[in-house]
Amino acid sequence: MIASLFTPDDIDAFSATDAPTCILANTDLRSLESLVSALREQDRFVFVNLDSIAGLASDAGGIDYLAGIGVDGTVTTRGTIISRVQSRQMVAVQKLFVTDRLNLPRATQAVASAQPGYVQIMPAPVLPFIRDEPIMAVSPVLAGGFIATPHDVIAALACGATGVSTSARALWTYKKERK
Repeated sequence: MIASLFTPDDIDAFSATDAPTCILANTDLRSLESLVSALREQDRFVFVNLDSIAGLASDAGGIDYLAGIGVDGTVTTRGTIISRVQSRQMVAVQKLFVTDRLNLPRATQAVASAQPGYVQIMPAPVLPFIRDEPIMAVSPVLAGGFIATPHDVIAALACGATGVSTSARALWTYKKERK
């Protein structure tokens, strides 16, 4: 389970849990280093959504900056920067918005070319419709978007997702029951 953090209140709520992993998004560059530092001091694994940090360029300098402040991984729609992220020993997640089946072959080719550590497929409710498509086998899948209940988590995992990201605070510490 990966907590998606969009507001200062989200960060405070996440810090009060034992959830190990988060994605920082929608923050500004000026506060990013202190947020990452505080979360790393709590032994949290911190992803940063490169595409949603005001003032952060998604170029070599921006990626080097993130590595320098201790970010563990990045989330981005830009496949062209995945290799740079990985060369700095960060985990690269390539975000993919699935809008219809027609874009799946091109998306599959792009993800296969970029070779991210994970592909985040959004929105999660599309997973049942693409569970047998090649995109599900290119990189491990994280499901994101519209994950609000334990049922949503179970459904995403049943469709082949390796993990789930959500802003639903009640799910940040959710653990699937073992049978």
